[in-house]
Amino acid sequence: MRKRIFLLFWLLYLIGFSGPLWSQEDYPLGPEDEIEIRVWNHDDLTRKMRVGLKGTITFPFVGEVRAQGRTIQQLQKELESKLGPKYIVNPIVTINVLEYKSQKFFVVGNVQKPGTYPLTKSIKVTEGISLAGGLSGGGGKSLSGAVAIIVRGKPGEKSDQPRLPDKTPAGEKITVSLSAALAGDPKHNLDIKTGDTIYVPNLTFYVSGEVKRPGRYPYEENMTVLMAVTTAEGLTDKASRRGIYIIRQQDGEGEKEKIKVKMDDPIHPGDTIVVPESFF
Repeated sequence: MRKRIFLLFWLLYLIGFSGPLWSQEDYPLGPEDEIEIRVWNHDDLTRKMRVGLKGTITFPFVGEVRAQGRTIQQLQKELESKLGPKYIVNPIVTINVLEYKSQKFFVVGNVQKPGTYPLTKSIKVTEGISLAGGLSGGGGKSLSGAVAIIVRGKPGEKSDQPRLPDKTPAGEKITVSLSAALAGDPKHNLDIKTGDTIYVPNLTFYVSGEVKRPGRYPYEENMTVLMAVTTAEGLTDKASRRGIYIIRQQDGEGEKEKIKVKMDDPIHPGDTIVVPESFF
């Protein structure tokens, strides 16, 4: 299962970096995007410029034109209609985006390449994480129980920095299961919008009860109950070896399960290992 999940992430990674994410003609322009405008057979009209903070550009013969919210194709047609036939007969305008600045999202946390990424098409959670190189630690990381938190960008608000979950109201963030997202569940593999932050928490587990050092610890692949207890510096003299159980929440949502376990049983990220007191 882990190998299959890794291969899916790797395939998405290759797709994400093998070429343009979509046709530039459909990209909606916004402030600070840098573009190059060319008019066929009129090299003297070639211009490189940024869309202004008010969402406009200025072009010879045409003057000020609104670019914000328009696609490349729409802006090309607008310039062609204003240039001809008064100034140029049958003008052909081409526009290329040199730098994407207005439409973007963020990927932070437990990923290989946290940072800011251009949102040049409608992409989903799995594609966003693949652009950031996948989960930190490589393909050996188990995704059972792993989640991502999507912090929604506020409509109309300029987002230059990621918004972290612990500083965001509950109604503006969504927790999704990564294993369910990779399986294609649309409730988890959500569409990413401009200004969104994909936050991938580090994989951890908890140990509580009769251990010498209860607390939260980093999860490692193929960890067992014994390894988890050893990480918490072992059992106390009052511990019940036969009464150990795990509290587990499947895929980060739904009701929690109480599962009785043995020392050699595997644990999942997010598990809480509970060591009760022995009364005998």
